[in-house]
Amino acid sequence: MQSAAEHLKKSGHPGQSLFLSALFNVVVAFAYTFVYKIRVKSAKGVPATGPVIVLAKHWSLADVPLGKLALTRDSGRHLWCVMKASLASGPFGGLMLKVGGIPINRDNPEKSKNDLLLARHVLHDGAMLCVFPEQTTVPKKMGRGRSPGFRFIMGRPERPIGVVCIGFHYTKRRFRRTLVDIHIGEATYFTKHDDAETFLHDRMRDIARLSRLEYNFAPPLSRKERRAAGDGGTQNNSASAPAAAEADALV
Repeated sequence: MQSAAEHLKKSGHPGQSLFLSALFNVVVAFAYTFVYKIRVKSAKGVPATGPVIVLAKHWSLADVPLGKLALTRDSGRHLWCVMKASLASGPFGGLMLKVGGIPINRDNPEKSKNDLLLARHVLHDGAMLCVFPEQTTVPKKMGRGRSPGFRFIMGRPERPIGVVCIGFHYTKRRFRRTLVDIHIGEATYFTKHDDAETFLHDRMRDIARLSRLEYNFAPPLSRKERRAAGDGGTQNNSASAPAAAEADALV
């Protein structure tokens, strides 16, 4: 199996700079102070070491920098994050990559095959990686959790992978800064024996609770029910084109 370093080379990604990641957090902490009043509540459950995937509510575009700052302050760990490919272009594109962004092209996922595999290997090599299961911003309510990207990144791990949910809730106030409540939940663990569909549904319910929202989508069919219906829900662990086609579910 190829390592994350090999996929960095294949994807052309410059790798994460811990210095720039830390500097990015300092700038965010200063700049966003004028716009938001931020309150962070944490269960202090982020594992200190080992692979951790963060499943985050996507209320606003500010979720990314605010969540990165909150998680690093809470755990002492730097965060990689799957992001839209468009964020990797323009004058700040290089910076977004160096602070840990992994771009996924939603319009042409085949172009993101190596980036998708990079996200998987970064996680499995022991890093902390953030994914937004709703795929897009959904303010004031919960969107449906999309499982293909989660299923592909998790695969069938050789060791349990920590899963931490994070909720956001924005409250606009007249003549005052917008109040942002960030709630970091406890860690659960995903193993090779877990069903990705059911596991993600349960985590979406956790994200909703942490965001003070409701998750009103029906639970998925069980693995046994899917097999009976002719869909085994098999996980694709190869570097093939079907794997790349799942990239659009990551952002």
